[in-house]
Order: sequence, then structure tokens, then C-alpha cells
Amino acid sequence: MRQFPRPIVLVSRCLEFDSVRYNGQLVRSQIVRDMIPYVDFIKVCPEVDIGMGVPRNPLRIIKKDGKYRLIQQKTGEDFTEKMNTFSVKFLGDLGDIDGFIFKGLSPSVGLDDVKVYSKMSMSPVIERTAGLFAKYVIAKYPGNPMEENERLRNLHIRHHFLTQLYTFTTFRQVKAEKSLRALTRFHKNNRFLLMSYDDELLKEMSELVGSGSEINELFINYEGLLKRVVRKPGSLDLKLAVVRNMFSMFEDVGQDENSFFEYTLKRYIDNRISWDAAIEMLRLFAFCSFGENAYEDTFLYPYPEELKALVDVDREKDYWDK
Repeated sequence: MRQFPRPIVLVSRCLEFDSVRYNGQLVRSQIVRDMIPYVDFIKVCPEVDIGMGVPRNPLRIIKKDGKYRLIQQKTGEDFTEKMNTFSVKFLGDLGDIDGFIFKGLSPSVGLDDVKVYSKMSMSPVIERTAGLFAKYVIAKYPGNPMEENERLRNLHIRHHFLTQLYTFTTFRQVKAEKSLRALTRFHKNNRFLLMSYDDELLKEMSELVGSGSEINELFINYEGLLKRVVRKPGSLDLKLAVVRNMFSMFEDVGQDENSFFEYTLKRYIDNRISWDAAIEMLRLFAFCSFGENAYEDTFLYPYPEELKALVDVDREKDYWDK
């Protein structure tokens, strides 16, 4: 089986780790709980780290004279400068980070849906924005995997985030080698995955790998394209084209097997089976054709199997027990 690297993830400290929310509570997070054995987490709570206690009076973002201010509503105290100073220093001291999981709606770490008001009270929401700390993160790590805990409850978003995360983590290791051989191997193992996101950008990346560019310039440009290509998942048609492309490479596949595979894809298209069902069949053919080498293909194995969400959490429930 493929040996997966350990991602380094910056996470909101209130998610599964410490009771540091403004109301003194801990926030349960299934994905964080699942990831703990496989990820190196760096925890942050900007409010606590700037000296605010637990519990504490909540903060809100006020837009005044075109500028965003972080204000404690009950006391009127302005924490903007403290938060800005902390953010610059914390991120400046931070080493390699592969991804981010934050508490949504937080005025410090919410990514894009934090409420903004025009004044302290009796004011409607005038816009939505990122939290003050999150703005610095977004600026320093553009294109890196970033999600809010609440969104990661969605299985499609979870799958995309984990795929991004392990792609970036593996690329970080490749960058450390900084060799054309390592980059070529990475590109080969990821070609079907990248194709399923954006086949045109994949062509650019393939041309870049073979361009003979100076190695530092090559890695900078390749990373820029990598961030663009995995920004969001590709279309259904593109995914189907990729699986058909991969299937055509398998050896000793007869007409009966090909017909059954197409029938399986049709069931997926008709929403009768899940994508995982089609992928499992593809994995079987890949293993029969390529043996252990099949495990290196990231389209088939994008992240550890243990991080897949449970298919049926109530499978063992006895619905007939009176």
C-alpha cells in the first residue's frame, strides 16, 4: 500500500482540542477527530493568544470609515491592533503548513462569511468577510487547502479538501528534494488526478516539466500551476473521461468486462451508486494490470483510506427493536 506523508495543518484550537470558545465550550469536529492519528496539527486561538480570557465577551467586526475593526461589543474595547500584531508575528514564525481548518463565522478565523456591522448595536449585517487573522493567512498562503469545520461536514467538500491536502503535502516533500527526477515522478503519479481537475492546465504542467527550465524557476512555476489546477473539482464529464482513459490502459480486458464497466458508470451517472463504487472497480482492474504500482496513482488513492467518511453511520442500529 502507498505510504502517505503526514500533513501539517493549522487548526482552530477550539475544534476538538481545548474549551477556548468565547462561551468556554469545545466544538466537536468529526474530520479533526478522524485526522488526529494521521496529521501533525498546530493549534491556534487568536483571541486567547492576544490575552483574552475564557469565557469572554464576544467580538464582532465593525466597518468604520472603510476600515475593519475588531471590537468587543459589551465593553467597546478595540482589539484590532493586538490581533494584527499577533497575526504578523505568529505567521512569520510559522514553518511549513500544508492546510488549514478553521471555525466558521469566527471574527478572527472565519474564512469568508463573517458578519460585518456598521456600528456596535442596532445595526444590520452590511457585508460578509474573512476574520482578521484569516485575512493574513489567506494573503500568505494563497491557494493552499483551507476550509471551515462546518463545511467539512459535507462529504464532497471533505473529499476535495483531503485530496488537496495530501497533494500539497507530497509536493512539499518533492520541493525539499528539488530535483527534476522527483518532480517527474510526482507529475506521473498525479497525472490522472490533475487531469480530472483541469486537463488544459495539466497540459501546461506537462510541458513545463519537459521544458528544461532552471530548477528553482521550474518548481516555482509548477507550484503556481498546481495551486490553480486543484482549486476546485472538475466537471462530471471530465471525471468520466479520466476513468475511461485509465480503463483503456488495462491489459487483458475483454468486451464483457468493458461492457460491465460502462454499465457501472451509467449507474453512477444515473445516481444509483456512489463514485466510490466506480473507483473500487477501477482499483481492481488497476491492481490486476499494474500490481503494487497501482497504489502510487493518486487518482485511485488520494489520501489514507482511514480518512474516508463512514458510508452508513447507523449500519448497526436495530430499527426493529421495540
